[in-house]
Amino acid sequence: MEYRVLGKSDLSVSIIGYGAWGIGGAPFWTTEGEENSANSILKALSVGINFFDTAPVYGFGYSEELLGKTLRKKREDVIIATKCGLRWEREDLSSLRKEATQKSILFEIDASLKRLQTDYVDLYQVHWPDESTPISETMEALLKIQKAGKARYIGVSNYTVEMMKESLTYGQIVSLQPMYSMLERDIEQTILPYCREVDIGIICYSPLASGVLTGKYDENTKFKDWRGKDIIGHFTDDVYLSHVRKVKEIAKIAKKLGKTTAQLAINWLIHQSGVTTALVGVKNPGQVEQNSGAVGWKIPDEDLNTIINILEERRL
Repeated sequence: MEYRVLGKSDLSVSIIGYGAWGIGGAPFWTTEGEENSANSILKALSVGINFFDTAPVYGFGYSEELLGKTLRKKREDVIIATKCGLRWEREDLSSLRKEATQKSILFEIDASLKRLQTDYVDLYQVHWPDESTPISETMEALLKIQKAGKARYIGVSNYTVEMMKESLTYGQIVSLQPMYSMLERDIEQTILPYCREVDIGIICYSPLASGVLTGKYDENTKFKDWRGKDIIGHFTDDVYLSHVRKVKEIAKIAKKLGKTTAQLAINWLIHQSGVTTALVGVKNPGQVEQNSGAVGWKIPDEDLNTIINILEERRL
């Protein structure tokens, strides 16, 4: 495994991180059971993954609880990141709301620490911007948490450049967590260059485009879960069909290199300038083992050029 320093922090994180959204289960995903989920966490540790990212909303607390129980005896060996700013009244998607007020965040951190069975997190992130709450108020709460020793560092997720600039006027943020993959490259326009300029670490979520870059879906796939509801990403209509065409071409390159499509997609991502780590979700230890095969090699220049042509639809 390889490691990189996350922004202006002393956190040396594995370039593949453990994304704990999937092990949270319902209402977003299905799992293969608690034992498989826990074993996937332990397998991640065995292959050198030290960065574990979760959030309260992942399984409405279950993801944090499972990570806490599994990693409790390994706490000093791991870097744990969680989030705030998404609340719920009932355990269903319709009740989710963005709330990054000081009162809410101060409540959330204590609830997360209890579930995670720790007295601090290494990175505490705002999950989604709450445009009804001033950034100054949100940052004030985060800085209080940091001063109290409940979070070592502060980060944000899904923020614009303008939001990050304003946040930095109140205190240091060391990371941004955006959606980024071969198929979702919007951050390359302004966000990625800005983060490189001011040394904000990039923690990429959805590096496999929620499974599309595994190559296991085709034009006839109909998503019955959240992916069919236009919540995040593009899994319907013409954009999705374009994605599938691109993945079929990318799969040919992966096969030539003796890699899986997913390994190629992860490798491409972790070699993009400015990227610190890619958060990959898994259901079992076998998937962790497969994902670790994305590390330790580089895509030949000729194939990189072909990939860019495919992504920009110059040859489809």
